[in-house]
Amino acid sequence: MNLANLFSLKIRTEDFDTVAAKPELLNRLRSLTLHPGSGMNHELNHLLKSAKERSINAKVLLAYRKRELVGWALLSREKTDFTFARSWTGFAPEQGYLLQVFVNPDYRRQGIGSALVKSARKKAGSLQLCICPWDYQSEKFYENFEHYKHIKL
Repeated sequence: MNLANLFSLKIRTEDFDTVAAKPELLNRLRSLTLHPGSGMNHELNHLLKSAKERSINAKVLLAYRKRELVGWALLSREKTDFTFARSWTGFAPEQGYLLQVFVNPDYRRQGIGSALVKSARKKAGSLQLCICPWDYQSEKFYENFEHYKHIKL
């Protein structure tokens, strides 16, 4: 983590069910994704629909720099049928935890994404992380964590 993050970056973790009850926060999370059809927005829609009927087994990791939400990650044990780059069958909880990370482009290359991944790794314990690189840049980012127990979807 760089020196700026040491003093100004805070990672908060909330249960998905808590986040689902906060429309303003959900809107902020959606604004920190690529587009309405992104994997993270797909998962938000899927999990919000399921949350109306039951408790969701997922965590939302929120990255704040000086009280501004600059990135977030979804750490989920919920089945999804989203088609990832390497997986046409989606994700199943038996695989471990699904991890999706997004950082505001204005705050990239400052250790924020790395801090989110490290926090997710701790929360996942001994279970595997299933990561979702979507382009060359994110592919290179995840190479920084080759020593972590994970697979690419």
